[in-house]
Amino acid sequence: MRIPLRRRCAMVSAQDIFLQVPLASLVVWIGLGAWTWRKGLRTAPERAFAAASLLVGIWALADWIFYQAPTADIALLAARVRMSILVLVSLAYFYFGRWLVRTRSIVDVLALLPVAGSLVVAWTLAAPGVQWSGIWSVIRDPLWTVVYQAQVGTYGGIAIGHLAWSLRRSTFASESTRNKLTAVLGVLLLGLAFWAVTNVYSAATGGVSNPALSPAALVLGLLLLLAVVRVDTHRFRTALRRLLVTPARPTIAILYHNSGQALAEVRLAGARDIDEAALSDVAQAVDHVLTTGLRSEAGSLRQMRHGDHHILFERGDFVTLVVVSLGPPAEGLRSEMRNGIRDLESTYREGLATWESAARISDKALAALDEVLRPSGI
Repeated sequence: MRIPLRRRCAMVSAQDIFLQVPLASLVVWIGLGAWTWRKGLRTAPERAFAAASLLVGIWALADWIFYQAPTADIALLAARVRMSILVLVSLAYFYFGRWLVRTRSIVDVLALLPVAGSLVVAWTLAAPGVQWSGIWSVIRDPLWTVVYQAQVGTYGGIAIGHLAWSLRRSTFASESTRNKLTAVLGVLLLGLAFWAVTNVYSAATGGVSNPALSPAALVLGLLLLLAVVRVDTHRFRTALRRLLVTPARPTIAILYHNSGQALAEVRLAGARDIDEAALSDVAQAVDHVLTTGLRSEAGSLRQMRHGDHHILFERGDFVTLVVVSLGPPAEGLRSEMRNGIRDLESTYREGLATWESAARISDKALAALDEVLRPSGI
């Protein structure tokens, strides 16, 4: 049936709008990543979150180039770049979720192996070519496409699982903080679900592209902006950092002056009764054994374990921070300890030089401990 000219022009116009939507997605996601970056990336999970946002923005740009490609070679190149970036996005969110609840380890290195395999598959076997049917579509190899999709989906699922687990465990975070971070979890879960649906659609239609699916990335980006950026920037950054320490619950934080005396102490309800003087003596004794027996540098003691409790040490020029954690600590807790000492010593360096002058700023030291230990959040 012949379509009237006016109707055909309207259809072309609608398709053209959909084909330009990835540019809006690019702006939203790059803006989200840049905003996170500008506010300061204090911890490893924050850096992974910012990297994931920037990568989604680059993915949107590759998506736009794919639909606008003048030749098959450029379209195929853009399609493979788009697939590769999606692999890296899944890796970034994997690290974001994992580092919320675990310290960095060999697992993070091993996680690169499936990613490397997926990148090879994306550039060789999964997408052997493209076809033109009024719009570019990727010719997909069914078997290798499933292999590629399994890696991306598994990493996304693991990231969501880690984030959900951390929220269940962070029972002493503020309700507002939990609500905002639950919203972030919801956006990621929605994104993974939509990705799975589009894969089913591609399989059912033989890989025929549909530009009407392009607004999905834009909608997800706007939802994430609504859940994250609309709140006070300092408070949201604090909320992310609070989540980093909550899965392994820190119960005690003690700040020792390097003279050996406790300068400040914060204990949460239910904390074990620990003698701060005895803890200092034990730490100094173990550190002495390490330096004399193993020829380690002074201050090399970083962690001890007693039952379910982990005792973490972070040494500065004038003070040493000791945190008792119920359960294995996350990477974020260690980052918070380092940053807490760095901020305190950079601000009150002269006052911390001697015990007599340090004692006069004990209230400032107590505030620094509270910043590390208590999950005030949004």
